[in-house]
Amino acid sequence: MRRLLMLALLSVVACSEKKGQGGEAVQDKATAALASKDEKCPGGTVKGCFDAAAEAERKGEVARAAELYTRVCDAGVARACTVLGTLVWQGRGVSADPARAFSLYMRACEAGDAAGCFSAGICHRTGACAEKNDAEASKLLRRACDGGDARACANLGGG
Repeated sequence: MRRLLMLALLSVVACSEKKGQGGEAVQDKATAALASKDEKCPGGTVKGCFDAAAEAERKGEVARAAELYTRVCDAGVARACTVLGTLVWQGRGVSADPARAFSLYMRACEAGDAAGCFSAGICHRTGACAEKNDAEASKLLRRACDGGDARACANLGGG
């Protein structure tokens, strides 16, 4: 039992540092995105950065929120990509850019955020931020509905 526990611990430690092709240590996306620890991301963590972004948005500091959501999205947090996509779509804190908003929604969707799939589906349904494509819209809305987004289910008529 003790040997099994030691093996498990060693495998976790061995897998915790990624290696490049030449054997050098490589930062993961989260570490790279938050490499410059500062007061904006409490503790230099992804969660601290996400929480700081949400707080900044609540306080009306939308440009700061967009900056922080960008860092968290770049760290691989799908929900942050969806929120950032909405800010970009609305032009809040950043320049309005429908194509970039769609790209962020798709990034979130592909990473498993149902709200991102919903927003990307609406982009296709309306043609406002992606090519109007009812088949693609339905596919994305189905994915969002299957992921638990009630708005997507309602848009599919399956409320």
